[in-house]
Amino acid sequence: MSKYKIPDKGLKEEDLFQIMDESIKSDIDWKSGKAFGAVYYPGENYSNVISKAFNRFVHENAFDPKLFNSILSMENELVAQTSSLFSKNDNLIGNLTSGGTESIFLSILSARNWSKKTKGIINPEVILSSSSHPAFLKAMQFLNVKPIVIPTKKNYKLDLELFNSSINANTILLVGSAPNYPYGMIDPINELSKIAINHKILLHVDACIGGFLLSYLKKMGYDIPLFDFELEGVSSLSVDLHKYAYSPKGSSVLLYRNEELRKEQFSVYPGWEGGIYGSTTFLGTKPGGIVASTWMALNHIGDDGYLELTKKTMNATKTIRNFIEENEDLYLIGDPIMSLLAFKSKTNNIYLIADLLNDLGWYIGRLQNPNGIHLVVSQIHDDGAADRFIKDLQMIISKLNNTIIKNKLLKLGDEIATNAVKSLGYKSLKKAILGKVNSSSKKSKNRLIYDLKSDLNLEQSNDLFKSILNNFY
Repeated sequence: MSKYKIPDKGLKEEDLFQIMDESIKSDIDWKSGKAFGAVYYPGENYSNVISKAFNRFVHENAFDPKLFNSILSMENELVAQTSSLFSKNDNLIGNLTSGGTESIFLSILSARNWSKKTKGIINPEVILSSSSHPAFLKAMQFLNVKPIVIPTKKNYKLDLELFNSSINANTILLVGSAPNYPYGMIDPINELSKIAINHKILLHVDACIGGFLLSYLKKMGYDIPLFDFELEGVSSLSVDLHKYAYSPKGSSVLLYRNEELRKEQFSVYPGWEGGIYGSTTFLGTKPGGIVASTWMALNHIGDDGYLELTKKTMNATKTIRNFIEENEDLYLIGDPIMSLLAFKSKTNNIYLIADLLNDLGWYIGRLQNPNGIHLVVSQIHDDGAADRFIKDLQMIISKLNNTIIKNKLLKLGDEIATNAVKSLGYKSLKKAILGKVNSSSKKSKNRLIYDLKSDLNLEQSNDLFKSILNNFY
């Protein structure tokens, strides 16, 4: 079978699935809980039912609301069901999108268009924290909106004073996170709401990663600060359902307080030769399978199921958090409120620890400024994965602490190698990093990439990581 051209004759189903099964063996063992992020799995029973719904509508297209009434009804229902978590009234409106990035993109588009129409603002600016998701910067780059990025305070919290003082005649939107991705902390949305009302500007809450879980933590009696439409100043909110609602990938909901804001995200071209064109979101074609499987997830898992999944998620989070807080070598970064945890080491290179965890098959995130390990915990980690992770982490720390001289030599070797490459200039540095990314070595050395990029300017960093991405595809 050639990998570079479509076969002259279609291959047998069993042969192709055998190829797939062999390929899967090289993937991370995420079903056993080895992945802390990127994958959210409700368990085999729920997953089988959700997959059946996807397959039943796999060929339907939700683009035209008049084409498949079944899909339209399911989207309207799942949006209404989602909005019930974030407001006591039933006046919210919204749409299903392909993910958090599209939801964020549309929230910026709506704010830009609405502010231009109602206030005449032609040089729009959006104020956000440095801990906000990069999808906002990505959206603003496309939409020609100027980002005003406010650094977090020393305790990693949003700086309200700088937010307030940065508002000017071009400000169209404030952004708050519930929670932010790096530290799992909820921004002071209540205070941002007051500022938005005072200045008559919009406020978007990015609840993509945690809004759904936070809503169920409220139902379980957790003390969760207000972050949604119960606050008068919140004009829009995004929440991903392919995370803690456990629907398939490609499912997020963007909610608005009123229809005038939502209409500004629509694209319409009434004079096109091909007929009147209208689209509610960024995408044209919207897979019917995603709508159906998301609707199935919400209604099959239900409140009782989500409460149980939330309980399992927080059990696993507590297990790992307790270990970090009780370990003499580790400490949490910030004050996380839910299941996102970031931590550092007092004595060891945290990126070396991350590499050694990678070598044991764990998929984890890495923070920078400050350097740290980032975990997104979910219900799948409550079935022994959290305990296995702690065991491996403890083993790594003990081994590092018991081989101080060897580790100093390793650190010295890293420094010598890094400095040697840096001294050769950017082109050689780029070549060296791309070589490490493409290396077949079984030992992870991602820590060196962070070290090597530390002296690069913004233009060089952008080029380097675009090149890294380019090499994967």
